[in-house]
Amino acid sequence: MNTTSSHELNGSASLHVFEQEGGWHWGITVPRSLGSGFKVVAYSDKTFIDEAEAHREGNQALERFADAPAEAFGPQ
Repeated sequence: MNTTSSHELNGSASLHVFEQEGGWHWGITVPRSLGSGFKVVAYSDKTFIDEAEAHREGNQALERFADAPAEAFGPQ
């Protein structure tokens, strides 16, 4: 799992599962603090064979992400 810093972690993170380059991947986003849109704060390095597997691992990552203190993801 790759992560970047996040300004708002508490309850605002969303999981996205998508098909790309012949496999399934997941990403976690949070709303941008300024302007509009979303920022990708974590994503899978692994390519999954099926969507269900990507969802399972993505949900596990989302749970770990939500439980982590904001300081773990760099300066706010």
